[in-house]
Amino acid sequence: MQRIVCLMAISCCAVPALAAPYYFQSASGQNAWIEVDGWAGAGANETILVVDWNFMGGPYQTESHAFGFRWDGTAYESDMLDAFNDAAIFDVTSGYGGAFLYNIAYNDGTDAHLHTEEGGWNPGSTANPYAEWGAMSPDWTKLGEWDANQAAYDAELLQDGYLEGINAVFWYGEYPLGQTFDDYPLDVPFAIIPEPSALALCTLGGGLFLLRRKQTTAA
Repeated sequence: MQRIVCLMAISCCAVPALAAPYYFQSASGQNAWIEVDGWAGAGANETILVVDWNFMGGPYQTESHAFGFRWDGTAYESDMLDAFNDAAIFDVTSGYGGAFLYNIAYNDGTDAHLHTEEGGWNPGSTANPYAEWGAMSPDWTKLGEWDANQAAYDAELLQDGYLEGINAVFWYGEYPLGQTFDDYPLDVPFAIIPEPSALALCTLGGGLFLLRRKQTTAA
């Protein structure tokens, strides 16, 4: 019985060592639980950056990662990326005086991602966490339902309550046969939040386990 309750408690309550669910309140009012891997900065304004390396490193789609950034006043996308770099959350390389993003290297001890093609990124932003990422529009203003960033990343202003997306693409390399970058959209890593009944069961299981352990120790 002790082992069963222990396993039940672990299965209910275990969470990733680094990522944690965060309730992001968006500027559109369409709020969402997002799995956030790390935070940088401080202030009253808040954004969530989602980076998706897609199939880089192999012919498969890899897990996207989300990172939170806070600031006061005015901040640019480069300020956000520099803050993550300075906090050693991931490594950023850039060119043209910091105006052009070359690469993002991430390694949390479990997942390791590095774009195999420097500079092959599509950046965008949205106030809707559920907006679908898609193909670039003919006028280069939209990425599906996301707004495509029009300025250099040291000139792209951040907006409070918006998500920023940076999606890996191949501009010079080769995609799998019959596929293009349209087949590799950015995906927001939504967190899985247990139902209230599951949380209650988890709490009950943990309590029973501790009670059983205390009784066994006393005996």
